[in-house]
Amino acid sequence: MDDLKRFVEQDAFARHLGIELLKYGDGRATARLTVGPQHLNSAGTLHGGAIFSLADAAFSAAANSHGVLALSIDASISYFQALQSGTLTAEAREVARNPKLATYLIDVTDGSGALIAHFRGTVYRKSAAIGDVFAP
Repeated sequence: MDDLKRFVEQDAFARHLGIELLKYGDGRATARLTVGPQHLNSAGTLHGGAIFSLADAAFSAAANSHGVLALSIDASISYFQALQSGTLTAEAREVARNPKLATYLIDVTDGSGALIAHFRGTVYRKSAAIGDVFAP
């Protein structure tokens, strides 16, 4: 678990956006983002890229939770609601895994539990352990 914790904490882009990984392990992960003015687009609503990045951070933590380096090869998202403030939560869960590929579904909800977006991602599972790939 120490390698996984270090791997998750090493995500500089997620940290830059203010994404917090709350829990992760066994093919699951939960991440949170509190919306600030820096996350808004020109229309004054939460940028789709911020929502995608939140879901992607949960996806990464869940996919790498087995200790094998897993890199995204496909990801898609559907947006259902626009918002301007609040806190979003992304819940990732593994739906299929074999030695080379794994697929995850991630629901992004707001503070009231309303579904904001749905993300689907597939990873390629490399032969390296996540502990072997830490950035310097």
